[in-house]
Amino acid sequence: MSDSNIEGNAGSASPAAGEPRHLRRVLIIWAVLSVIVVAIWLAVAQFILPPAASSLDSADNFTFIVLTALAVPVSLFVFVFLGYSLVAFRVSGRPTEDGVPLQPRPSLQIGWLGITSLLCLFLLIWGMIATYQETAVASTGKTLVIQVTAQQWQWTFNYPQYGATSQGAQVIDLPVNRPVEFYVTSKDVLHGFSIRALGVRVDANPGQVTTTPIVTPTQTGSYVVQCVELCGLLHSYMWEAVNVVSADAFNSWIVSQGGHL
Repeated sequence: MSDSNIEGNAGSASPAAGEPRHLRRVLIIWAVLSVIVVAIWLAVAQFILPPAASSLDSADNFTFIVLTALAVPVSLFVFVFLGYSLVAFRVSGRPTEDGVPLQPRPSLQIGWLGITSLLCLFLLIWGMIATYQETAVASTGKTLVIQVTAQQWQWTFNYPQYGATSQGAQVIDLPVNRPVEFYVTSKDVLHGFSIRALGVRVDANPGQVTTTPIVTPTQTGSYVVQCVELCGLLHSYMWEAVNVVSADAFNSWIVSQGGHL
């Protein structure tokens, strides 16, 4: 075979000539799948996530929905690109020579850098706003203060404003539509204080008091406070029920725990 034939074959086999066509196909497949999957996610998300019993948890659920909707197109782009490459550029035998090197495309590089930079900037701003909204609520005289002490393998809840204490009772009460602030510590090892339905989650550290963001329960019902840090043999039994009740029912419960109104 002559040198001219070799050069001609190499030129016809150059992948650069077909790059725009393949890129368009990848983008079309990616766009269609992204629209479908994001639409399905937005339709079913409210049924998948646990019900929110506070404004704090409602905000957390909304953030989770938004971030997942953003993550889907990013993930799909990677998988579609890889899947298309495996199918479109597959070979039946072992190549005997290197292919023609791809030529850099500044427009693609700048576009990729710009899109990912905007996405990172959006996530940064969203996170800063969400964090500010969670921590900007100031404590007032109406705020219910609860001192939480963790120990293997039970919780002690002290209501200093009422002089009431509940230890190992398996049930505590919170008033609906009243701000609550938890002061959390531990007597022995590291524990994790969590009321998932209220959006509350903080470490309980020995010798240190950690406060949670002020949270306002908005839905009456029975929920669960549990330890979410492995703390020993009976870790899985370290939970109690949390009843969000009316103000009158809460006052009656306080009196039953030896407190005063």
